[in-house]
Amino acid sequence: MNEFRLIMKLFKNIKLGQRVQFFVIPLIAVLFIFAGLTLNIMSKKRVLEAAQLQASVYIDKTIQLIDIVENKTGKGFTTDDRVELKSYFQSPAFYTTDFPSIVSLTGEYLLHILREGQRIPLSALNKLKSKSEKQGAFLYTDFTDNSTEERLLCYKFYEPYNAYITISISPKETLAPLENNRRVLILIIIFSSIMAALAVRYMINPVVRNVNLVNIKLRQLANGDLPNHLKIDSSDEVGLMVNSLNKLIDGLKQTTTFAREIGHNKLEFQYKPLSDKDELGTALLEMRDNLKRANLEELRRKEEDNIRSWTNSGLATFGDILRQNNNNLNLLADSIIQNLVNYLEANQGGIFIYNESDSDRYLELLSAFAYNRKKFVEKVIQLGEGLVGTCAQEKNTIYLKEIPENYITITSGLGEATPTSLLIVPLKLEDNIFGVIEIASFREFKPFEIEFVEKIGESIASTLFSVKNSIRTKILLEQSQQQREEMAAQEEEMRQNMEEMQATQEEMSRKNVELEVVTSAINQALLSMTLSEDGYIVDSNANFQILLGYNKQELDGRLFFELIHSEQRSGFNNLWEQVLIGQSVNETLHIVGNNGVDKYVMTSISPGIDDMGMIVKIFLIGQDITETKKLELMAQKQADAIEQNIIELQMEQELSAQREKDMETLLKALDQNCLVTVLEPDGLITYINNKNVEVLGDSKEDIEGKHLQDLDYNAKNNPKEFKIFWDNLHKGIKQSREFSLTVNSKIVWIQENYTPVMDQNGALYKIINIGFDISENKLKEAEMVKLISQLKDLKDKK
Repeated sequence: MNEFRLIMKLFKNIKLGQRVQFFVIPLIAVLFIFAGLTLNIMSKKRVLEAAQLQASVYIDKTIQLIDIVENKTGKGFTTDDRVELKSYFQSPAFYTTDFPSIVSLTGEYLLHILREGQRIPLSALNKLKSKSEKQGAFLYTDFTDNSTEERLLCYKFYEPYNAYITISISPKETLAPLENNRRVLILIIIFSSIMAALAVRYMINPVVRNVNLVNIKLRQLANGDLPNHLKIDSSDEVGLMVNSLNKLIDGLKQTTTFAREIGHNKLEFQYKPLSDKDELGTALLEMRDNLKRANLEELRRKEEDNIRSWTNSGLATFGDILRQNNNNLNLLADSIIQNLVNYLEANQGGIFIYNESDSDRYLELLSAFAYNRKKFVEKVIQLGEGLVGTCAQEKNTIYLKEIPENYITITSGLGEATPTSLLIVPLKLEDNIFGVIEIASFREFKPFEIEFVEKIGESIASTLFSVKNSIRTKILLEQSQQQREEMAAQEEEMRQNMEEMQATQEEMSRKNVELEVVTSAINQALLSMTLSEDGYIVDSNANFQILLGYNKQELDGRLFFELIHSEQRSGFNNLWEQVLIGQSVNETLHIVGNNGVDKYVMTSISPGIDDMGMIVKIFLIGQDITETKKLELMAQKQADAIEQNIIELQMEQELSAQREKDMETLLKALDQNCLVTVLEPDGLITYINNKNVEVLGDSKEDIEGKHLQDLDYNAKNNPKEFKIFWDNLHKGIKQSREFSLTVNSKIVWIQENYTPVMDQNGALYKIINIGFDISENKLKEAEMVKLISQLKDLKDKK
């Protein structure tokens, strides 16, 4: 150990030139030997790779040949395939033992000149199965004549045979030509080592001299001094080292300057490291980049803070706006769109509100704003129409940077121009659409601005929902208040009527007979039914029993609600609640009769109220409009409700005052809904009610006391037809007719039902005419005929 240390100490004292010769000459010899060995190994590797490539090409050509045979013989490896291919597998590919073969997935040689029916070694089969690629090569140990040999197996999977096409190559045969090259290589290595030793001695001296000069400069650098360039006229390695040293000096000077500039926060100062491995320069660049990123991160944080502040301020502002004017949709819409356009620094905007009816769904422009001024524009867009309608239908935001031609222009005092961007945002709440906001601008909207509009869109939708509900509630309250006032007025009127009735009780006794006649006429011309407060049928006339197909015993005590069609029951419950609070209602009811027959009855349902304000009975009077209703349903499937309070006469044995009250209620109901005329057998008109005056326009003084023959149009223009009509009435046959006339420049259609009232001897006593205003039904019938005609035209065109 001490001797080794002594040798190392002596070696350290040897000069550089001697030390280099001592190490370099043996090292060169070793390197030449290593290079020769490496060259030999690489040559072997290249030869094997070339052999593998040749084998791969040979396999591809063999597969082309197999494809021809397969197309000829059919699918799969068969005996015919073996016969056709055997001649091609009898000769080696390139050497003496590299015969091609076909190997199954189980390792069996399906076709091989020497080993057909045998199996490849298990180790080779396992390697073959472990390969995920369908082609390639690997080394394996083969057994031949009780000896082992390492061979190279090249393979490619052939799907039609579900087998591998292989060639087994012997590395010994492949590498045999390299043996002669090995001896020549040894001689070259010996000769090169001697020549290298002589060259080293010749070249080492000037190198040592220049190294000493470099050492002086390096000591200056080690002391922190940046020396001047070292000038050596040499282009060899030492010259390159000197050049590198000079570059190092220049680089350190640049690095020093760059560090000073960074210290003064001049982060854009250009600097290039000496190389990719210049750790100091790279560290300085990383420090500069980190400082830049810190500055950018600070700017980004400030921008995010500004966006967050802008968004929160906007949400707070629009929160205050939405809390104002929440009882007036127009003022609320004006405030929303004006502030939104200004807040987004846009140029034009509009807010559409979603409306729907039984037959239509559309968007109505509620407010428009541009250039700090409200625009008075009326616009209605159907759902799905245009961009706004599409936005409402799909409930998704639409943002366009390329505006369709002639879609929208922004107008100012200087002219018109097409906006740069268009933002359309749906006002939706829980997937329910309440409107759309459309904003146009000469600048592009930023993503956070679009997100902001979508956020406040939900708040606007919620507010619109609340405002519409508030307005609807207010309207309902006003209607309720108006109804209460009307009921109070009716109660006052009833009180006055009671006082008048007390003065006319004696006259009522005389008129009872005429009222009974009117009741009889109603029972013959109309449908009548009395209901309890719980909705059970108390009484019904014959017309109602015939219409429904039930007898009186089947109807009495039955719940009227059960006769209503299932589609109308929920609506009838609301109607019945109105009746129970004292209101009279008119409604067209869809009633299901016996055996499921559908009937439509235009009814008037009125509560009978006693002196204490309690409901005693509920009267239902109606008319069978089944045929008209069915015709109307063909056009638009809507039913117009006709509401009227009708009070049925109570028992004939009740006190005269109570009977008078019932009769007065009945007459009032008829007076509100029906045109009532009373005629004598000779045609003298003795009475017309107020509804008759209201609809036809003639006063009572102009009608009462005159004969029907003098006023009736048919009597004057078609006397034969009128005579038949009048003779049938005298025979006790009910007559109905429809006619139209012009009242105040408006065509009015009337349906009249003439009911003859016979006395005990069978002679005509009175004629009661009860008419109805059917103008609206006629209008719908005309619309239906027009629609059918249009559909027929469309069908003919097709």
